Amino acid sequence: MTGTSHTALPPVALPKRPTAHRSTAGYVLRRCGYFVVVVFSVYTLSFFLLYALPSDPVALMLERRSAGAGGGTPQQVQALREQYGLDRPLLIRYVETLGQLLRGDPGTSFQSGRPAARTIAAVAPNTLGLAAAALAVAVPFSLALALVTSWRRDSAVHRILVNVPAVVAAVPAFWLGLLLLQLFSFTLGWVPSAGGSGPAALVLPAVALALPVSASLTAVLVRSLDEVGQAEFVELLRARGLPWGRVYVVHVARNALLPFVTLTGLTVGGVLVGTVITETVFARAGLGRLLASSVETQDAPVILTISVLAALVFAATNLAVDLLYPVLDPRTRRPSGRQSGRQSKGVRA
Repeated sequence: MTGTSHTALPPVALPKRPTAHRSTAGYVLRRCGYFVVVVFSVYTLSFFLLYALPSDPVALMLERRSAGAGGGTPQQVQALREQYGLDRPLLIRYVETLGQLLRGDPGTSFQSGRPAARTIAAVAPNTLGLAAAALAVAVPFSLALALVTSWRRDSAVHRILVNVPAVVAAVPAFWLGLLLLQLFSFTLGWVPSAGGSGPAALVLPAVALALPVSASLTAVLVRSLDEVGQAEFVELLRARGLPWGRVYVVHVARNALLPFVTLTGLTVGGVLVGTVITETVFARAGLGRLLASSVETQDAPVILTISVLAALVFAATNLAVDLLYPVLDPRTRRPSGRQSGRQSKGVRA
């Protein structure tokens, strides 16, 4: 009988644990690259959609100036097309317009004849102030309401409040604005009904814009809090004798914040879009009303500049949210070099 020999197997490398980011610098560079791609994509899509429309912005401009009496002579149309550069090939205009935007000069408005940057700068502070006020109301209110709702999952308060965000989110924004006007302006007379300036004139538009946003944020955070509250580590912490208040605030709330923070970043773009309806209902001069009127007249320089500006704000907010993730969730951080080295070592069978 011959003995069997055992041969040592070659080292087998264990697969590396997937990590969220290989390095902090690389992660930041990637996110900044996504920022540039988003803004560039918005510009490209907006440009070709605007100039692919069958209507002629110059003819619309002449028709509006003549109060509908006619679109001007062919010589006038051709002269204006040459003045605004609409007679050049589309790709050349695309490159030239991109260069103008990079220099901070988006061109001249087709309708007003003024620089588009000056037209937008005149009303942008009103919209940015309204959006900031709405977010300042929506974020703290939704955070507090969600924490109160999920404090005790089996309480009557939870059963009642958990359905409130869905009801508020289903209310149309224009109807909510009209309801607030009827109650607080026409009936009680507490705030101006339309237009105006100062904090008093900002209250109703900010509340009308903030309530639907608060409903969405509250619904997401309540669901996240309820899911984290049922996790095994929460039961373990309670079994160790930690008070519920500490467990809820320090552990449950912190782990449930990531979806809330993500949606808050996405909400910034939604708030800017919502100003179109809100500023129309409350007769406020802002980017929303300017965008609505520019779309009617196909004022491409103004529409293109507002679109790029909105993309910049949206992308910058989401970049800030992405950079905040490692702070809120340590699991997204890169493991130390020693740990990575240990994971990459082979073992013998």
